[in-house]
Amino acid sequence: MSTTLYRKYRPQKFSQVVAQNHIKVTLQNEISSGKLAHAYLFSGPRGIGKTTIARILAKALNCQNRRGFEPCDECPSCVEIREGRSLDLVEIDAASNRGINEIRELREQTKYTPLKEKYKVFIIDEAHMLTNEAFNALLKTLEEPPAHAIFILATTEIHKIPETIISRCQRFDYKKVPLNEIILHLEDLASREDVKVAGAVIKNIARISEGYLRDAVSLLGQILSLGEREITEEQASLVLPKSHWQKVMEFINFLFLGQTKEAIQMINVLMEEGVDLEHFAKTAVETLRKILLAKVTGDWQELGWEAGEERLRQLVLNTKEISTASMVKVLEIFLEALLGLKQTAIIQLPLEIAAVKSAEALGKVQPILTAEKAVQKPAVEKSVPQEPEIQEAGAINLETVRQKWPEIIEALKDYNHSLSMFLKSGYPVAVQGKKIVVGFKYNFHYERIKEDKNLRMVEEVLSKVFLKPLSILGKIDESFGNGLLDDLAGQKGDNLVKGVIDALGGEVVK
Repeated sequence: MSTTLYRKYRPQKFSQVVAQNHIKVTLQNEISSGKLAHAYLFSGPRGIGKTTIARILAKALNCQNRRGFEPCDECPSCVEIREGRSLDLVEIDAASNRGINEIRELREQTKYTPLKEKYKVFIIDEAHMLTNEAFNALLKTLEEPPAHAIFILATTEIHKIPETIISRCQRFDYKKVPLNEIILHLEDLASREDVKVAGAVIKNIARISEGYLRDAVSLLGQILSLGEREITEEQASLVLPKSHWQKVMEFINFLFLGQTKEAIQMINVLMEEGVDLEHFAKTAVETLRKILLAKVTGDWQELGWEAGEERLRQLVLNTKEISTASMVKVLEIFLEALLGLKQTAIIQLPLEIAAVKSAEALGKVQPILTAEKAVQKPAVEKSVPQEPEIQEAGAINLETVRQKWPEIIEALKDYNHSLSMFLKSGYPVAVQGKKIVVGFKYNFHYERIKEDKNLRMVEEVLSKVFLKPLSILGKIDESFGNGLLDDLAGQKGDNLVKGVIDALGGEVVK
């Protein structure tokens, strides 16, 4: 269905081509004036109209009823080209016909005059795939072409085309199709197919296509293949990755307002809901890039199309006092997080770190757990207790717990690897009755551990290790992570220190 849709509505005239006006106008003027180049080089990304315009140019050059620059698309020549059976249009896929023998054969064909039309047009697609020998063979023909021969080379990798070839062609650089033009085109195609597609779905397709029109049309074709006369967001999610763009905007606004806690909570909620965090991060990077460009250029139009007037106004307000240097830093932080998502064992951790770092880069650091909220949660106190507060639970004391801490973390991996990583971010600081007091830098790590199902697993591991029922009590201190091994300084050779270092992946530095 996707291929059928793309071929069904493939442009047959210049006026039907979406965008690329800078190329269409030049070619139209050359056709009208008769001042044609003997060779053209079309370069640019995939799926944006290079081969399509090459065929339209061939039609216009040989159209029997042309008026001005536009082919009639009705004469025998136009029909034969449209149906792919014209003997005076030769298309070569250089990806599979890249050798010198194929180009020699092409050179032989150029010697013969057109069978029916005025010009014999040769379209060489993926021209960068030709071998060096093939390029050398083609060069001679481009230097002294017959008057009736027109060459059109198309490539997605212009840097692989020899300079000697480029210098003998009229070069046109194609651009990605703007978002708003893709949206209008998709709406037009849906209307022609008599299918009502939700506006949010159309915009989501346009964003996913990233400027590649063919990809956008193919995705729309997949949506229409569902066979419904009205496509909702829920139905489209069967084909497309679910759009969380509004959530991304909300998340970015949290960062701009310094609401780090809310941003981190959103990340964890999205993970619990099964959202693809990598796709979410890519959308965040794309949005941050557009915000940065809008701040530099003052042009918020593209974001306006996506966000709507009200959200755009709020976005401009929230970023008014943020410098471009800070925006660049935030963008770099999220690019790093995007790479980290492919390697981390804790899926949400790179985004959580990015949220904290972004707050620092924007100069809007706020405590994740305020004193007021700490009072409301007695199980999570604000500061790490001093050594005099330490109590023993029978034969279980703090030193014993610290010695066995690596064993506890390792044993917990058999239950839940991610949970062991959360516990690994903490460190035992006291024993109070039947509770082991563990210090954490961030509250959200402890919040995950004390969830019912997770806490049961931790308690079961503690019971197996210590042969008695024990539980975990969290202590939160934002400076904790920086001084984790301070109390162990000077004991580098001690087995206890070695165990802790191995568990936490660090080292003692004097």
